[in-house]
Amino acid sequence: TIKALLVTSALVATTGASAAMPTQWQLDNSHTRVGFSVEHLGFSTTMGHFNDVDGTINYNMKSPNATNMNFVIKTDSIDTAWKARDEHLRTDDFFNVAKYPTMTFRSTQVNFINPVQAKVTGDFTLLGKTMPLTLDVTLKKIANNPMNKAPTIGFRATGNIDRAAYGMTTFAQGITTNVPIQIDGELVEKK
Repeated sequence: TIKALLVTSALVATTGASAAMPTQWQLDNSHTRVGFSVEHLGFSTTMGHFNDVDGTINYNMKSPNATNMNFVIKTDSIDTAWKARDEHLRTDDFFNVAKYPTMTFRSTQVNFINPVQAKVTGDFTLLGKTMPLTLDVTLKKIANNPMNKAPTIGFRATGNIDRAAYGMTTFAQGITTNVPIQIDGELVEKK
């Protein structure tokens, strides 16, 4: 289609990428952060992230809308910079990590709206419940990394998760249930 041709042309032009770019990618964990924030009683915003995230992406610049991705986040890796809070978040009041050690996202549809922005819809599973989730994804840069000369994709993905819809309702009156998420990361060729 014309749209796919424009997307491919723009990416090749902006990155200097060639046909040698890989199509199988994985997260570079040293440069990836899955973050979130919640409002606490209207007084402050508490931010946190997950330290243990794995992900694979099949992305071909020639057919970007055929992209698919799969992410697995270990829930016990939650980190809000306060040990007591993190321990409470791991209990069955919140993430129940003993019963649900992971949360996952598996894409079901990718729609590039321009060469560097896409709407990615998929199945998000938290506390054993799976529901649709749409992420706004921006490709920040696609090029060979100047440090190691390896093909690299930089990206940001944002969205919102209604924690109450998954059964995480503890302190719903004081801690927001609509949780903004932001994933910043780099993808490298899958090994």
